[in-house]
Amino acid sequence: MRIAVMLRAQDRPGGIGIYSRNIVKHLLEMDQENQYLLLYDKRDHLGTYSDRPNVRELFVPRANPLLWDQWRVPRALRGTGVDLVFHTKFTVPLVTRAKKVMVLHGASWFVHPELYTKLDLFYVSRSMPVYCRRADYLISNSNLTTRDFIQIAGVPADKIETVHLAAGDEFRPAISESDRYSIREKYGLPKRFVLTVTSFDPRKNFGTLIRAFELARGKCDIDLVVVGKDCQRYARDHDLAGRGLTESVHFPGWIDQADLPGIYHAAEAFVFPSVYEEFGIPIVEAMACGCPVVSSNTGAIPELADGCAMLADPFDAEAMAANLVRLLSEPALAKTLRDKGIERAKRFSWPEAARQTLDIFRKVHGRPMVGSAG
Repeated sequence: MRIAVMLRAQDRPGGIGIYSRNIVKHLLEMDQENQYLLLYDKRDHLGTYSDRPNVRELFVPRANPLLWDQWRVPRALRGTGVDLVFHTKFTVPLVTRAKKVMVLHGASWFVHPELYTKLDLFYVSRSMPVYCRRADYLISNSNLTTRDFIQIAGVPADKIETVHLAAGDEFRPAISESDRYSIREKYGLPKRFVLTVTSFDPRKNFGTLIRAFELARGKCDIDLVVVGKDCQRYARDHDLAGRGLTESVHFPGWIDQADLPGIYHAAEAFVFPSVYEEFGIPIVEAMACGCPVVSSNTGAIPELADGCAMLADPFDAEAMAANLVRLLSEPALAKTLRDKGIERAKRFSWPEAARQTLDIFRKVHGRPMVGSAG
């Protein structure tokens, strides 16, 4: 089988980028039988897998995402004899003779439209049903996403399958004291802190987070570290200076993936009050590192945590703060959640995700094709 993989999402910060990089890495480690054509939108990725005899890499210039997906990629595929096109995010080329598989990273546009712009909703409401119909198969990142697309978008149940994401191998229960110390020094981390790994996005619910932190800080001597791109903008939007929180809330920015495990290890708890998380890789990363979790009880978070975290309504700052105070003041509870979280995180694995994905490719390759132009 000849498989083309569209990789314009691999440089994105956050979950989609992490997924794109890891699923390709583990597919290629596992599969030496099939031939892969990797399509990059940046020339500097060429040569990433030059040591793989079953891999060819191709730079496809990108003007904008829509043109890349629907014009540049189909043109690049002509004459390649590709049997299947795999896109690691929400679209597929509509004009191709190859089978098409795409990945769904959530349906929050349909569940919480108030969190999106009118332009986003207009585009998704018209394009997503088309992509779902024209794809030969859909991979979703959680059972929640699978149910949402079946119930809300009308996707046939036999056309969609859950493949859970995971934390990388670098997220593990133990690191050396010297590594822990060097990470603290490098990012100027406070002595005691709770952590969130997030983005500047209304879905991440920073308002509840900062209110819960204020309430918890009144009872515990603790700081908050907010990791993520552009998150310092929250300081202005939520008037941290006026609330007297400038010295106790820290924004180290985007952290190198290699350093992130050390920050989870240094934190006393991980707090994640997302409104509607469709998977939530940071939760699995925190559990894998033995960092106890306080999070929302909505979306896919109960599916991931499965009794290994303290959950509350994402808009109930008092309940979130109470959970945090309990965790910080009861060492036995923190140890129980730490131990349970480490075991729970083992259930999510990139090699297993790659194995399931490869099984889907084989199944799709043997199916009759969904109607397509080309």
